[in-house]
Amino acid sequence: MSLFEEVERAKNPFSTNRPPDESNKKVSFINQTSSLLNILNEFISSEKIPSKKAKDCEDFRSKLGDCCWPLHNLQGKVTEQSWRSIVKNATKGMLKTIRNSQPNGEWMLMDHEVKIDFSADGIERLFLAVKFVDIDNTEELIYRNGAPVTTTVNVNTSPIAPEVVEALTSRNTDDSDLKDMIKQLVVALGSQHTSNDVTVNPDDLEPYNAEAEPVSFDD
Repeated sequence: MSLFEEVERAKNPFSTNRPPDESNKKVSFINQTSSLLNILNEFISSEKIPSKKAKDCEDFRSKLGDCCWPLHNLQGKVTEQSWRSIVKNATKGMLKTIRNSQPNGEWMLMDHEVKIDFSADGIERLFLAVKFVDIDNTEELIYRNGAPVTTTVNVNTSPIAPEVVEALTSRNTDDSDLKDMIKQLVVALGSQHTSNDVTVNPDDLEPYNAEAEPVSFDD
């Protein structure tokens, strides 16, 4: 026991069993940029699929996400635990965005890059870019009016060809009743179709943009 502790006990003899004051514990904030990068890289690497699996998925469909943080909002203001939590929430947000639009795949974190650079507004930031891959490599969902279109539907609504109508109505016959019946049949068949062509083909539609929006933790 140090002399200071002895002095404190002498002054307060009934406080020996008092639990230590938690408020006096020193909180360790991260000041070094290298520490921020090391913690980020360590966390992301732990979340990524194994290298061999990533190589097998090189040609699978993938999505990108990115975010950044001003360095002055991190240095001396975050602990190791809080920084890990910030990075985790950022990647979870990107992944959630992808899964909301492409729920038919199994999305996993595949690759990432980090850098320290100045943004267009002149603020030095820590940038993170990540790549997610669908390890099942399922087909890209395409949306039309907010609903996914997964199959091609061709509806033939063309009217009866003019040459068919002409061939039927121009038959040589002296039976006017038969001729009228043929005309009525042609009209009846034509009324079962609309005058417009309707073809729905996913290849003609614009794909839903599922790129993850930047996640910002600016104050």
